[in-house]
Amino acid sequence: MKKILSLFFVSFSLFFFAQNKSDIGKLYLGIFFNEEQLNNFDKNLLIKIEGKLTQILAENGIAASGYNNGLIIEPNIIVNNNEIVEGGMQNINITKLTLQLLIKQDQTQKIFSSFSKDLKGTGKTTDLAINNAINSLSVNDSSITNFIEKAKSKINQYYEQNCNSIINKASSLEKTGQYEEALALIMSVPESASCYNLAQNKALETYKNYQKRNCSIMIKQAQTSIAEKDYSSALENLSQIDSTSPCNAQSNALIKSVENKISAEEKKELDILMKLHNDAVSLEKTRINAIKDIAAAYYKSQTLPSHTIIVK
Repeated sequence: MKKILSLFFVSFSLFFFAQNKSDIGKLYLGIFFNEEQLNNFDKNLLIKIEGKLTQILAENGIAASGYNNGLIIEPNIIVNNNEIVEGGMQNINITKLTLQLLIKQDQTQKIFSSFSKDLKGTGKTTDLAINNAINSLSVNDSSITNFIEKAKSKINQYYEQNCNSIINKASSLEKTGQYEEALALIMSVPESASCYNLAQNKALETYKNYQKRNCSIMIKQAQTSIAEKDYSSALENLSQIDSTSPCNAQSNALIKSVENKISAEEKKELDILMKLHNDAVSLEKTRINAIKDIAAAYYKSQTLPSHTIIVK
C-alpha cells in the first residue's frame, strides 16, 4: 500500500510542478547518449554534460525529462586533438573537441535541429581537460539558443501538420490491441501543439479501453494474493483498476472483503486512496500520470540496443 500511495503523491506533485508559470507550455526532451559515447568517456563526464544540457534547456523553455515521449537531445563528443605541454611541476593537457547536439524523435529518427561547437579545455589529465572544455560552454550562448529555437519551431510545425495522422495511427494501433504503443504515440504530442488537448482526450479514451482489457488480469492477481493472505499486494493490484473499468464493481467488492484484515495504518492509506478514486478531478490527473508511465515504459522497451537514456 505504501508503494501505491507514494506513486499517487508523486503523480500529484509532478502535476503541480508542471503548473508552475515557468513550466507551462514547455517541450520535454530526454537526454540521450549512444553506446560509443558510453564506452569512450567517463560516466562522471557524461553526467556533467547531462547537467549542463538540463540547464541549457531550462534557459530556453524546454524541460529535460525522463524518456516519456520519444523526443530526445543527443550529445556527441568528438576529440579532435590532445596535446601535452610541459610546465613547472606537472604537464598540462590541452584538448580540443567538438560538441555535436541533435534534437530528434527517436523511433522515427526524424532530426529537427543540429548543432556543432568547437571547445577547448586544459587540465592535468585528458578527462579533466575535456571536463574543463564542457564547463566553458555558456548556457546563454546565442548559437545554442538559435539551435533550440529552430528545433522548437520545427517540432511544433511537425505536430501541427501531422497531428490528425498521429491520432489516426494511434486509433489503428488500439484496434489491434497495441495500447502501449498507441499511448506512447499520442503522448509524443507536445503541450505547445494546438491539438494537445485533442491528443490528451484521445489518450484518456485509449487508457480506459486499455483498462477494460487488463482489469480481469489484475482481478485474478488480487484474488491469488487474497488467497495467500497477502492483502497489501491484493490492494496494490485493485487500486490500479479504473472506476470506469467493467471490473470496478468486482474490485470494490474485493477491497471491501479485506478491509477488516489489514492493519490500521493500511486502512488509513486505503481510505485516502478511495477518496482519490471517488474525486473526478483527482482521478483524471492520476489517469494522465498513469498514461505517462505507460508511454515511458513503452519507449524504454523500444530503445535501440546502442542507445542509453539518462533518466532522472
